[in-house]
Amino acid sequence: MKKILMVLVVCLIFAPYLQADPFEDFKTHIKSSLLKPFTEDFGGLVGANDFNTGRTVSFPGFDVSLGGVVQFEPNDDNLVLKNAGVDTFGIAMAQGSIGIPVAGIDAVLRGTSIMGLNIIGGGVRYSFHRSGLAKFIPDVMLSAFYDTISYDYFEGSHYSFDVSASFDLPIIKPYAGIGYDRTKLEIKDVSALLNGVDASVGKMRFTVGTRLTPFPFLYLYGAYSLLHSNNAAQFGVGINF
Repeated sequence: MKKILMVLVVCLIFAPYLQADPFEDFKTHIKSSLLKPFTEDFGGLVGANDFNTGRTVSFPGFDVSLGGVVQFEPNDDNLVLKNAGVDTFGIAMAQGSIGIPVAGIDAVLRGTSIMGLNIIGGGVRYSFHRSGLAKFIPDVMLSAFYDTISYDYFEGSHYSFDVSASFDLPIIKPYAGIGYDRTKLEIKDVSALLNGVDASVGKMRFTVGTRLTPFPFLYLYGAYSLLHSNNAAQFGVGINF
């Protein structure tokens, strides 16, 4: 049963990539005026992977997960994707976190490498409040991340800050949070006119979801998000000790 659940979730995570690379027509449709709305959408996808709980693992615990986010459509001004006929699009990311021997702090490493897109980053999570025996009081976590981005036709960076809260209930663990993304992308290998053009965007996102723990140490999660005012879904599977 565990294997079946994991296979199903992993298939869902990679579903956006089964048809085609959603960014493959970037070179064809990009203009300097269109880079900013594209950057806005892209940064939301990266930041959406920041949290799926409000609880740190704490020393000596660790967590390994594979998650993904799918945005249902590009924002209205993202003509790079709209003109390419891209509707639903997303990214998947692997992530590992470990509690370090400093009160309530986790160190996190994450990344993805698929269809020419490479993202690698890391961050920290801090337990602002841990519920203990009082399960009706939520866990609250602060987090911060920095990521580097590389693709065939653009490169850049992303950093984010988040506040998330969750209830540590036996099987169903609801969570919610807000985050801020700051993303910068620079065009490369497109044309002499456009190479080096960059854009930066800072936007908020909001998430509400739940984690399910059908078996000890194994969890699944799913959430609805507003990524810079755009509808999106998140899902994933992980192991937590």
